[in-house]
Amino acid sequence: MTGFVKRLKDEFLPAIDKHPLAEEIHWERHSLFMAEVGSRMVGSVIVACIVGLMFYSSATSTALLTWFSGILFVAVNSWLLIRLHYRSDHRQRSASYIRKWHWINLYLSVIWGIFWALTPFLFFPDASQIQILSLLLLVVVASSMPSVTMGCYPDIYITFLTPVFFSFSWHLLSVDFGGEVLPLIIAPLTWLMLVLFSVVIHRTHMESIILRLEHRKAHQAADERTAAKTRFIAVASHDLRQPVQAARLYAESMLTNSNMRTQDTAEKLARSLTSASSLLDRLLDISKLDAGVMEVHKEDFSVSKLLKEISAVHSAHALEKGLQLQVLDIDGYLYADRGVLTEILDNIIANAVRYTDSGSVTVSAEQVGTEIQISVTDTGCGIPPEKQDLVFEEFVQLESSEGLGGESGMGLGLPIVHRLCNLHELRYSLESEVGRGTTFRIFVSASENKFAPAGRNTKRVEIPPLRIMVVDDDPLITDALSMLLVSEGHDVWVCHSLSRVKSTACENRFLPDLVITDDRLPGSVTSTEVRQTIKGEFDRHIPIIVMTGNTSPERIQELRASGCPLLFKPVGSDELMNTVRVALER
Repeated sequence: MTGFVKRLKDEFLPAIDKHPLAEEIHWERHSLFMAEVGSRMVGSVIVACIVGLMFYSSATSTALLTWFSGILFVAVNSWLLIRLHYRSDHRQRSASYIRKWHWINLYLSVIWGIFWALTPFLFFPDASQIQILSLLLLVVVASSMPSVTMGCYPDIYITFLTPVFFSFSWHLLSVDFGGEVLPLIIAPLTWLMLVLFSVVIHRTHMESIILRLEHRKAHQAADERTAAKTRFIAVASHDLRQPVQAARLYAESMLTNSNMRTQDTAEKLARSLTSASSLLDRLLDISKLDAGVMEVHKEDFSVSKLLKEISAVHSAHALEKGLQLQVLDIDGYLYADRGVLTEILDNIIANAVRYTDSGSVTVSAEQVGTEIQISVTDTGCGIPPEKQDLVFEEFVQLESSEGLGGESGMGLGLPIVHRLCNLHELRYSLESEVGRGTTFRIFVSASENKFAPAGRNTKRVEIPPLRIMVVDDDPLITDALSMLLVSEGHDVWVCHSLSRVKSTACENRFLPDLVITDDRLPGSVTSTEVRQTIKGEFDRHIPIIVMTGNTSPERIQELRASGCPLLFKPVGSDELMNTVRVALER
């Protein structure tokens, strides 16, 4: 029997406590129930007075005194408790507060149920059948009216109904209805129907509350993401303008003043452009991860060499801020994707330097069983415990008052770290204390190879002279690409549109060994159409490299699926020439 009741409960009553919004759901149904408790009690008192007047001529004075005394008792109890409710602090949303009022409402349902259960004892002995049936009809109507709002708490409603209708059922058995069965079963049947109705209403209420809360949460989340993206655009615009502005000033000074055309100025110009490129790479990393086109290629490599290379990149920035960047490495080897791990550590160290105003940033490695633990520890302001999960949300930046001082960023560093660690199946941990600093640990598999890996060959492989067709509608891009490729000894033909590609093929003016094309050309033409044209117009296989600034995850997936080498603007000369070599080998 217990198992059957439990199955019915699981089937018809939603498991609120297991819902992620359980606290809000409990508060909403408490508020809905209490919103009409005052009018419910006033209505009940009026109906009770009407019942007393119905039996004024037939009932004894003792019965009437008992009845009206009962009305006074339950009315005063209800008024005092309702007054207490309206005077209480409604901002409290604790489970104990809601539980307290649940018990108070159960108490009210018990005294009202017992009060109405007295009706047959007080009035039936001297009542006529018309009075009895009229009273029964009145009680059914009065009990049905609050079932909608009281359905929020079926236990409270059923607690009220049970003594009332069972009392009526018991007394109706002793009344002579001339053999009619309907008056005898109407009370228990009404109780059963009201109980079932309250369960259905309860389920409807809960589903409505859950949908409303989920909609509200979704709307709030959308608003928060919109606000975060707005902040991100402002920050990204600022961060991108800084290096671009510096690069423009360096370039203009070199054009207007021949004395500024020095190696030092050229290097500063290149550094400014590299800084802007790295900011764009952060955006591209998110798009690649969204598109699912990042691949993991594990290899053996030295942890000491990796940490020194990455730290060298950030040492200049740390020095500018007066920070000490320390590297405490070990003689060991990792088995991981070097590019992915470099990106992870680059973001972590960049964050540590950015948000540390004084003291030091320490990068260390330690062998822990079959793993190497790489730690990045800073002496920054630290992150409050309640904010530590937020730093892994995209476009989210904590204010300095919340624990992060120093410079601002785009809010993409740690979200990229989080995604890359999941991609690489790497464990990581974040420990932070406000005022003392932050430690980020990442655990990487140690290499089983006891011998030093040969390492990467980063030397550019020489490529024989090629005839290369460059397809791009931006004259600056085609001019810069032509200049680079010609300086490498290649013959270059430029096309600014798809029609130009077709006319070149028709006139046999240029037979390319390789095509480098943008993904977007005038007239909504894409690289897909360029590839189809090249394949149809030239009677031979021609490798094609797609170079794009498009960061749409869907488009990136399509371009990857095409099988052509893919480059994302801005592209450096080494990356371009290495991709040319890869394309020729396919």
